[in-house]
Amino acid sequence: MSLFTGLWCAITFAMPIPGCPTGYLGAGGLADDGQYPNCTGGAAGYIDRLIFGPNMYQHPTCKALYRTTHAYDPEGLLGCLTGIITVYSGVLAGHIIVTNKSSRGGTLIKLVVLAGITLVLGIVLSKGSLSGGWVPINKNLWTISYVMITSSSAYFILALLYFLIDFQGWCCGSPFRSAGKNPLFLYVGSYILYNYFPFNWATSETHGALMAQSIVGTIMWVLVGLYLDCKKIYYKI
Repeated sequence: MSLFTGLWCAITFAMPIPGCPTGYLGAGGLADDGQYPNCTGGAAGYIDRLIFGPNMYQHPTCKALYRTTHAYDPEGLLGCLTGIITVYSGVLAGHIIVTNKSSRGGTLIKLVVLAGITLVLGIVLSKGSLSGGWVPINKNLWTISYVMITSSSAYFILALLYFLIDFQGWCCGSPFRSAGKNPLFLYVGSYILYNYFPFNWATSETHGALMAQSIVGTIMWVLVGLYLDCKKIYYKI
């Protein structure tokens, strides 16, 4: 994982980009007072446009907000490196749970420690800022600080659920167990019905409003999973 992290950092912060400052991590367009209109996505965007040309995603979220003119794919080649680290974080959590079945306390401690380490790394890299620091927390770029913060959140939530369900036995795992029995249906359904009420509605483009919308949408799909489980309906390939 150190190799992938080092490679991502080297390319992101050292690769020269024509007409753009080295290490640029902004949206381009009107962002940064319009100083770098053609630098959308920095090195990540440049690499994808160089390799794929016009055959790439043309409607990134920054297009409407910053009126960018360059294509940018948030799931591009460079983002795959940090995406691998995200996957490894999940594998590591699963490995801890599977190999420490005889010691629930040890499992819980390891998950909490991982949550703390990744949180500290994320805060240090971003300097405790949502959009600043050495490496800003940016989902579209899938920055290493974003990976650390989201991994920390996942470790913490997993540790909490492990404590409530496996350690204390205060909960049987519902409704998450029901949702986990129909992951394919819920994933495809959320993708198809993303723009429809009650999963989505017109709201202000603020972090708070969008977070509330996402929480409501998630709860609705969990309820769908509960209903399907009650009816013994399961979709599999």
